[in-house]
Amino acid sequence: MAGRRALVIGGSVGGLMAASLLRKGGWDVVIFERAQGDLAGRGAGLGLSAELFAVLRRIGARVTAGTGITLPAIVWLDASGAVLHEDRRGWVTGAWPRIYRPLREAVPDAIYRPGRALERIEPDGRGVTAIFADGARETGDLVIAADGVASTVRGQFLPGLAPSYAGYVAWRGIVEESDIAAHDREQLFGAISFCAPPGELILAMPSPGAGEDTRPGHRRFYFIWYRPADAARMAELCTDASGRNHGFSIPPPLIRRAVTDAVKADAAALLPPRVAAVVRQTAQLLLQPIVDLEVPRMVWGRAALLGDAAFIARPHVAAGITKAALDAAGLADALAETDDIDAALARYARERLAWGRALVEYSRYLGGFIGAPDGSAARRDPATYLREYGAPHLIHDPLPGDVPPR
Repeated sequence: MAGRRALVIGGSVGGLMAASLLRKGGWDVVIFERAQGDLAGRGAGLGLSAELFAVLRRIGARVTAGTGITLPAIVWLDASGAVLHEDRRGWVTGAWPRIYRPLREAVPDAIYRPGRALERIEPDGRGVTAIFADGARETGDLVIAADGVASTVRGQFLPGLAPSYAGYVAWRGIVEESDIAAHDREQLFGAISFCAPPGELILAMPSPGAGEDTRPGHRRFYFIWYRPADAARMAELCTDASGRNHGFSIPPPLIRRAVTDAVKADAAALLPPRVAAVVRQTAQLLLQPIVDLEVPRMVWGRAALLGDAAFIARPHVAAGITKAALDAAGLADALAETDDIDAALARYARERLAWGRALVEYSRYLGGFIGAPDGSAARRDPATYLREYGAPHLIHDPLPGDVPPR
């Protein structure tokens, strides 16, 4: 593919991975990122996979043993904190900067263009032209839309498509390991803990500390608590103390004290004591509405969607960053095996569209009991739920089979 030029829209992890893989295949690549400055401060805790690490090594990104925290098990707790079931499947948790920084370092500054907001793209003979908000135009043989949830490229071709609200929210929080009682640390930092109050689900786990430090004693403890909230409740949660409604999200400092006090009171009533203590200690709770999104197609001419621009799965599959990596690898492999760009894009769309649809559907299956009036279906069989959580069969199979029935 010598002499071929790719325009990557979006300089986060998906765009960086796609750019690096195409450069290794001989492409001339330029990355356009709408934001200014370092993106390492974005994101929160991550589930890391062997497939993600394989793509990082293929790129040549600097990955070390300390990139994540390896946990030997995931456990299901009852409301008292007793372990009802333990699954010895290993899990690796990490922090966003530990993945983003090596990827950014693998890309030369000369091809990374921050502060460049895309306005639209236009076909240009056998190629494509990107038009930016400042009036600049860039032409290439291919546009890769890795511009995330609010993708400009997706919006151009699918203007009526938007993420769908799942009917529940996630409350997130982080506490320093040093602030957790010594007698609680052994249980909390030895596994990922699950607990399901009726119609709800909470996961709690270690995560890297300040400076992405993974050493015992220097880590943090992170939780994500899924709770039902209909449209009226969402409007209430996203209204600040002045009475202003912020729409579908609200800056964390503006969440009303009465709301966070109620969440912490519910934690004391519903959660295992050790986990409830972490929720109560959290200085700033974060509110995230849970959404999903799937596209009917991924390619328009010489423009291809990648990562969250195409599919957003609910967090239960713990695969957002892995999906971006596998999309990038799938696109690079398809382009490497033929000089026919259109045929390569057709193959990419066929393979990744099927995989993305299956991942989104499976994430709905895993989250389907949240908010159910009869409580938590998973509580009746924690062994099955722990075994299925994280979509391990979908991560390993490039073209997955059937999704388990709801």
